[in-house]
Amino acid sequence: MTVQRPQPDVSTLEAELADARAELAELRVLQEGVAEREAKLVAARDAAERAARSLSEALAERVRIDAAGRGRGGVLMKSRQKPPTRDEEAQLEMLRGSSMWDPAWYLRTYPDVVELGEDPALHFVRHPYFPVRHPSERFDVRQYLIDHPEAVEQRINPLVHFLLTAESVGADSYPPGPR
Repeated sequence: MTVQRPQPDVSTLEAELADARAELAELRVLQEGVAEREAKLVAARDAAERAARSLSEALAERVRIDAAGRGRGGVLMKSRQKPPTRDEEAQLEMLRGSSMWDPAWYLRTYPDVVELGEDPALHFVRHPYFPVRHPSERFDVRQYLIDHPEAVEQRINPLVHFLLTAESVGADSYPPGPR
C-alpha cells in the first residue's frame, strides 16, 4: 500500500520563499552595518596604537635625556634614588643598549616607579624580583628565572644575566618565539 503525500500548495511555497528572501535581505543589511562598525573600530584601534607608539617613543626619549642628566628645565625623573654604583653603571649601559629594555613600557606598566620619581632602568636593575617586573613585553623574567635559577643564586639581574650569555646573540625576545 502506498502512502500518498499531500502536494504542497504552490502559493504557500512562494510565500515561504518570499519570507526567506526578505529575511536574507535583512541579514545582509545587518551584516553590512556590522562590517562598517568593525572597520571604524579597527581604524580607531590603529589610530590609538599609533598615538600610543608615538607617546611611548617620546617618553622613552625623555627618560633617556633625564637618565643622561642632560635635561633642561624640569626633570621627569626626580632622582630620588641613590646614584648607581660602578657595577650598576655597567649593567645600565648593557640594559639601555638592549632591544629588550623599553623604559616607556616599563613606566606605563609599573606606575609606582613614576610615582617614586625613579629612573626606570636603575629601578629595574635594583628591583627585578620582588615583585617580578619585566623590562618589556619581549622579555619574560619569570620564565627566564625558571629556566636559569642560577641568576637568582648569583643575585644577577635576569636581563643582564641573559645579555651576558651566548643565548642572547641575535635574540629579540625571551623566551624565543618560533622562527
